[in-house]
Amino acid sequence: MSPSASALPVVAIVGPTASGKTALSLDLAETLGGEIVNTDAMQVYRGMDIGTAKLPAAERRGIPHHLLDTRSVREVATVADFQAWARAAIGEIRGRGRIPVLVGGSALYTRAILDRFEFPGTDAEVRARLEAEPTPSARRPSTGGWPGWTRRPRSGSSRRTAVASYARWR
Repeated sequence: MSPSASALPVVAIVGPTASGKTALSLDLAETLGGEIVNTDAMQVYRGMDIGTAKLPAAERRGIPHHLLDTRSVREVATVADFQAWARAAIGEIRGRGRIPVLVGGSALYTRAILDRFEFPGTDAEVRARLEAEPTPSARRPSTGGWPGWTRRPRSGSSRRTAVASYARWR
């Protein structure tokens, strides 16, 4: 990346659902000559359009969008993976002399892209052991509310829950 390309700003728009982030990002990208980089953790998955309020291609005003529909819901995508993909997209956009406009509701993902966040690798054996452990509610004979599940996903595991729910109803 040339020194002039690295001097180009990166615009980040974050906020709660239905706060106008998408419309603002489109207006800014048009005005600044930018391209949009998704920073919503779920919009990276193909088929997760309705639950994520993903902007249909026909409504993107011809503005290039990055990190949308790039993964199957069955593929694991960590914040560290997302960080690398987004930083690569930002470098490519700046290399073309355009301004990256980051937009999404996931502050963790946006901060991981913009700030100095370093993620240690994972240990597959430890992860498998922890994921195989039933949660306390799954140990009871009747937990109710989770028909079809052999064990309840851990609380706080929104990605796993969302992906599992989508995969089940597909």
